Amino acid sequence: MITEINKQEFHKVKHLTDSCQNIEVKAVASGLNPGRIYVDDAENITAALIWIHGQSGFQLIGDSRSEPFLNELKEYMRERIEPELLNLHIHAVEIGVVDETWEDVLQHISGKRDISSDIQHVFKLNPNSISQQVPIDIYASQEEEVRILRIDQVLLGEKRYNNSPFLKDKISHFWTTRDDFLQHGFGYVIVHNDDIASVCLSAFIANQTHAVDIETLEDYRRKNYGAMVAKAFVEECNRVGIHPYWDCSPDNTGSIRLAQGVGMSLDFNYRVYWYDLST
Repeated sequence: MITEINKQEFHKVKHLTDSCQNIEVKAVASGLNPGRIYVDDAENITAALIWIHGQSGFQLIGDSRSEPFLNELKEYMRERIEPELLNLHIHAVEIGVVDETWEDVLQHISGKRDISSDIQHVFKLNPNSISQQVPIDIYASQEEEVRILRIDQVLLGEKRYNNSPFLKDKISHFWTTRDDFLQHGFGYVIVHNDDIASVCLSAFIANQTHAVDIETLEDYRRKNYGAMVAKAFVEECNRVGIHPYWDCSPDNTGSIRLAQGVGMSLDFNYRVYWYDLST
């Protein structure tokens, strides 16, 4: 019978996450990042559906032939999970999988709803390329002040920045508390005059691997601020032995160029399926 397990039991899916390349799964299962876990049989777990809050999506791991998932997951989703998604104003179900062996389960879950799929790219750092990075030009006039700052308790308490909620909301999207982020993760911002223009930070953590989240506000794009802050993040990773992990869609050419520009290269792909809850 499909069951949601509590956080104190998340360790019971470790044997499933060990072979999973997606670190978001490991981050939730370890309890570092917020999420929920549903298993096929609490007494003999062979498959799990992991709700990754920071991505507003799910990952299926384990045995794709799990009978409860093949036969019962559709009803469980309709009765338990999908109403919660709608209450959170999430109007589509997105599920990542390691390979296409999960198609039968996914077709069962979606039922008569149309289901779509695409791949996601994951880039990882090539240490040899750090020294080959091209210098970054900053597009700012002499009257403008542009600074790279490391995110710390002092910065998060600053009230001088006009858009400090942007940074605080970004952290709370991935972390249960700011203290959790400061204890386990790190990040940098670009400050333009008194505005936080761009941020790059640890979104998910598993062992010594940190998934990267980066965002530049619309008014500050095309100034290479994203490249600046990503470069600072990746250089610290290289200094302290952290492995950055950059997940993006194939059509996000800007993100791909940015990842490659800071010395990262394609490591693996995985497939994502989604269906609309309104149909």
